[in-house]
Amino acid sequence: MNSGLDPAAANCALKTKKATWRGVSGMLSLSFRMIFPVRQKLAGVTAQMTFVYIFVLLIAGDGSLWAQSVQPGHYAPGWNGNLKAGMMAPDPGFYMQSTTMFFNARKFKDGSGDTASSDETDYVLSALALVWRPDFKLFGGDYQAVATPAFGNLSGIPVLVDGEPRDAPYGFTDMFFSPIGLGWHWSEFHLITALGAFAPTGKFDFGENDNTGLGFWTVMPFTLGTFRTQRGIFEDLPLLATGGVFYEIHSNQQGRDFRPGDSFTFEWNLGLEFAERTSFGLSGFFYRQVNDPSGSDAEPVDKYRSNGIGLTLSHAIGPVNLNLRAYQDFDVRNGPAGTLVYFDIAWGWPKNKND
Repeated sequence: MNSGLDPAAANCALKTKKATWRGVSGMLSLSFRMIFPVRQKLAGVTAQMTFVYIFVLLIAGDGSLWAQSVQPGHYAPGWNGNLKAGMMAPDPGFYMQSTTMFFNARKFKDGSGDTASSDETDYVLSALALVWRPDFKLFGGDYQAVATPAFGNLSGIPVLVDGEPRDAPYGFTDMFFSPIGLGWHWSEFHLITALGAFAPTGKFDFGENDNTGLGFWTVMPFTLGTFRTQRGIFEDLPLLATGGVFYEIHSNQQGRDFRPGDSFTFEWNLGLEFAERTSFGLSGFFYRQVNDPSGSDAEPVDKYRSNGIGLTLSHAIGPVNLNLRAYQDFDVRNGPAGTLVYFDIAWGWPKNKND
């Protein structure tokens, strides 16, 4: 199958972008995830509340590296690399988290998995997310709502000003919101189920290189579950195992008859908890575009896919929770391959149940 990628053109484009904006190629992988681990006492153990905000994975807006039909959705894999990702905060309150992503892409893969370019590129991206957890239950689960206005550079493509390349502008990006998220807690198992959406609030004009949005809606149901043993397997070290499933359904893109194919992601984490304040283990993801794009402007090209494996480390310092995780992706098709590193700082204002 034709990958829709010209290796020579891709190599030239990558070199141009690297010279004009350090570490930025024609593909910008932009994602925001909200993991809010806030230490609370729950049944005699320390629980971490985790909720997910996932933002944009974008391929070059002008299609210089990828064919126009190769358009992943808003979700980027690897954002739920916390061992307690399926545990919602047991206490009502208001929570915030700052997330920073570093992406070092050392190769660009075509549709056959062959290297189309070996130019090294880097990204740095930050976001602030908000979550509201009222004292309210629905279907027996704790209720939670999320809204995340964000700023960023989605196109990653230098803009020519008077013939000179300039960094693409930052601006208000596509906004994520989740009006309903429910969390259940059992003795050793915790579950979060939610419905989220990405609204096309960022600037988007098809063919332009200063876009800050993707130009389409995405509806994403998702669920996360965490198993935590009450008794430690190795002396006093509880086992933690988490899995998450995310499915994206997209609308037509603004300005053309093109609808990106649906996307599916599975993420997993496995590790141990140390002294109720620290957890460490393995983390990985499996990402696939499920079906072909549709519409008269869609072209038959290979779907994007990626896999990753890495390590995750969380530690609580007083009311502040930190998470550091790193992934090496592999078996990539139609996209960049390299190393992803994420760093979260989370804090909140839980409501005292006696208030």
